[in-house]
Amino acid sequence: MTVLLPGPFLTDSQQIRAVPDFSRLAAWEHLRATSLGLPPDPLDRTGAGFRHD
Repeated sequence: MTVLLPGPFLTDSQQIRAVPDFSRLAAWEHLRATSLGLPPDPLDRTGAGFRHD
C-alpha cells in the first residue's frame, strides 16, 4: 500500500505550485507527532522547489 500525503510543492491535481504551501504538511506533522512522538521538523519547511527528473 502506498499513501501519498499532501506536499507543499504540488496542488491536489499534481501541478507544480508557484509558491510552496507549507500548511499542506499538517497531515505529515500529525502522523509524526502521534506515531513517533516528535514535534514538527523545521527542516521540512526549508525546501525551495520541486524537482522531478
